[in-house]
Amino acid sequence: SCGSGASLANYDFALKLLKSNLVTSVSLRATSISNFSFDTHSSNGPQIHTNHLRIAFEGIGRLLLEMSLTPGAEAGKTLLDETLVYVFSDFGRTFPKSGSDHHPATCAILSGGSIIGNQMVGGYDETQNGSPMGVPVPLIEETGDAVTRAPKSQDIAATVLHAFGLEGGKDYFIPGG
Repeated sequence: SCGSGASLANYDFALKLLKSNLVTSVSLRATSISNFSFDTHSSNGPQIHTNHLRIAFEGIGRLLLEMSLTPGAEAGKTLLDETLVYVFSDFGRTFPKSGSDHHPATCAILSGGSIIGNQMVGGYDETQNGSPMGVPVPLIEETGDAVTRAPKSQDIAATVLHAFGLEGGKDYFIPGG
């Protein structure tokens, strides 16, 4: 977790573990000041979330920057080049008119590893035929078929596994797509 006080040390500790090659994976829970949880339902929730997300993403950004400045094991590579960073939430938020609630559409950020940066896939339009699941985009299914549909969590999982060098249908199967 990140936030005020000693919890900021968790990012530092994770970075030390990654630099030392003692681990191949680290999982962190991003919170904010005073262990703020993003699961709030108040009418001023968007402003509160904006403030706390900025704090959480500041910590994530500092971690990515430090990883990009750390030499990797392979010549000419950085620790960030050799590490996939996956930032995600387990749910999204509604756009409140009076309070806010959970929403099935959410987002994920992938950085480092074999990910090509500065791209956004998908989007959200709350007016689109009443669909809460996002804007359709061109995708390639595990079968190799080209389709146009809203991305699903399975697509992100497949992208993460592909970044690890695994091939869908051969090395893994994701139920539901």
